[in-house]
Amino acid sequence: MSKKIPFPDAAGLYLELSAGVLTRAASKLVSGFQSLFFIDDEAKLDYYYSRGIEHTKAGRYTRALPLLELVAEQRPNDLEVTLHLGLCQIKLGHKEEGIKLLEAARSRDPSNANTAKVLGLAYAQAGEHERALPLLSQAVQSFPDNFSLLYRLGASLDNLGRPAEAKTYFEEALQQRPKAVKVLRALAYTLEQLGERERALASFKRADELEDSEKTL
Repeated sequence: MSKKIPFPDAAGLYLELSAGVLTRAASKLVSGFQSLFFIDDEAKLDYYYSRGIEHTKAGRYTRALPLLELVAEQRPNDLEVTLHLGLCQIKLGHKEEGIKLLEAARSRDPSNANTAKVLGLAYAQAGEHERALPLLSQAVQSFPDNFSLLYRLGASLDNLGRPAEAKTYFEEALQQRPKAVKVLRALAYTLEQLGERERALASFKRADELEDSEKTL
C-alpha cells in the first residue's frame, strides 16, 4: 500500500481499530508492542473502502479519490469501488478516466440501475445523447423521482429531436423542483417546438421571474 492517504483518514483507521487493540490487550498477554498494534492489509482495505464510499456520497471527492484508488488496485473486480471511483474522477474533471471506469462497471453488471444512472448522466453531460438515452431510460425506472435523471432524460430526448417525449420528463422534473430555472427554460423551448406558444411564454416568464428574484436576494 504505497499510495499517500490523507492524514484524517489514516489517523481514523488507528482510532477506529484502537478499541479492538484494547480488547486484545485485556484478554491475553501480548508478546510485544509491535504485535499489539499490527493491522493487516485486509483490515486497512476494508476501512479505506468504507471511508472512500462515505466521502464520495458526501461529495468529498478529493478525499475519496486516493482511498478508492488504493482499494481498486487490490480489488479490481469490486463493482462498488469501480463505480464510486469513476464518479470521483468525473466530479474532479477527469471525464475520460471516469467514463472508462463506469463503462467497465457497466460491462460487468448491465442490469445495475445505479451504474446505468451514473454512466447515463456522465454521457448526457458530455453531450453523448444517443449513448445516454438507453441508460437514463433504464435508470429512471428504478429512480422515478430523481430530479437529475428526469431533467437529463428530457434534455437527451430533446437533443435527439423527440420534443413530445422530452416535455413529459421536463414536467416530471418540475414536480420535484418547481423553481428549477433551467428546466422551466428547457420546457419552454420544447413547448415552442410543439406549437404550444402560450404555455411556452408562461414558462419563459416564470423562469425570468425566478432568476430576477434570486439576483435580488
